[in-house]
Amino acid sequence: MKKLLFLGALASLSTITYAQTVKPCTELYFSEYLEGSGNNKALEVYNPTNSEVDLKNYRVTRWQNGASIWDKQFSDTLSGMLKPKDVVVLVIDRRNPAGTGADTPVAIELQNKADLFLSKDYNRSYSMSFNGDDALSLDRYDATYKTWVLVDIIGKIGERPKTPGGWSDSFPYSTGLGTWYTENKTLIRKSSILTGCDTVAPVKRGLTATCDQAWNPQYFNPSTEWELYPRNYFDSLGSHTSGCATLSNEKVQVSAELKVFPNPATQSFFIESNEGIESVNIFNMNGTLVKTYSYKIESTPTFARSSEYTISSPEKKILVSCEKWRSGVYQIQVKTVSGQILFEKFTK
Repeated sequence: MKKLLFLGALASLSTITYAQTVKPCTELYFSEYLEGSGNNKALEVYNPTNSEVDLKNYRVTRWQNGASIWDKQFSDTLSGMLKPKDVVVLVIDRRNPAGTGADTPVAIELQNKADLFLSKDYNRSYSMSFNGDDALSLDRYDATYKTWVLVDIIGKIGERPKTPGGWSDSFPYSTGLGTWYTENKTLIRKSSILTGCDTVAPVKRGLTATCDQAWNPQYFNPSTEWELYPRNYFDSLGSHTSGCATLSNEKVQVSAELKVFPNPATQSFFIESNEGIESVNIFNMNGTLVKTYSYKIESTPTFARSSEYTISSPEKKILVSCEKWRSGVYQIQVKTVSGQILFEKFTK
């Protein structure tokens, strides 16, 4: 039986007695992680429930360099109300255009995505100064037992992965082998993920069982729940596609789908969606925008044209030429006519 890594205010709690699976779509969780250049640091938290949530009962904690003891300076409480099926975007508070070093300003594009700015003074708060080797947790205050409990974790608390690179997709996921995920990358939670940590267990204070808390994983393999995107990729912040999403009439929202084929390809490939395609952005893995195309609706219709392909209407399938592209991996972002944002990787 695994044991929970007891932390901070929970340090007096004893061994877990049994575990249980979290009911889907009932608790807030991280939906995006951005560890970019300089101070480009951001987190997105998603509310999968059908109720508005008071964020004053939640905080974000950074477990620096393998720490396992909670430290006030590494934790920031949130604020505001989060609507059902909505997200809150958290960005490090570095906005002085004259700032240098630890005060280097966040990119304007990322500042514009923020709902809350955290960790304004580096000497007082470090929660958002994370790097690829820091675990992060989303914590909720349990009023019944008057304590904070973990509800989601990125990384493994108490473990410091090898840098550069951070946690990767190769066992044991912390030694620098395989594809690096948590350093200089953007991660987006897969739409199939309906909870944060999917296993919780009641813990005990003495002989008395208290509230449930998320299990700290034995191993953290980011590829199982997260999609990998380039460094400084900001576009998807502000919304999250999840299987928890419902319309106000409680009918399940139909999700758009995206296919890229053939993949890999050397000459050309198709981008296909089951909805009309409004726009396409293509990035290399350094986060540089390589190509962008859009279908524009005006009073007198005009259509986007390029040397790559022509969109004469909001097509569901388009052909893209890649003959002159450099070999490598590219990230394709598609916005459909219903406003859904879809992603897929392409290899030249």
